[in-house]
Amino acid sequence: MAEKNEEWHLSKSVPVTIIAVMVVQFAGAIWFFSTLDSSVATNDRRIASLENEVADIRATAQTQAVQLGRIEANLESMKETLSRIMVLLERANGS
Repeated sequence: MAEKNEEWHLSKSVPVTIIAVMVVQFAGAIWFFSTLDSSVATNDRRIASLENEVADIRATAQTQAVQLGRIEANLESMKETLSRIMVLLERANGS
């Protein structure tokens, strides 16, 4: 049996272009993953910003709902007052 203590070595028959291509692919992979990481970070910031905007919009909508309720109550009160004025005017014109 052959001994397994042989050191690893690169055969001289391997072209330099293969090594160059492997280095370029490795560099490309690093570039791709760094770009991907940057995109993820950008998306995280945008999501946080949108969450804040949604929270603001919800708070505004809640405030507007309360204001609308008050407006409706005021209109109902005005309607009742106008009805009473109409009844009084009809009585005054009828007598």
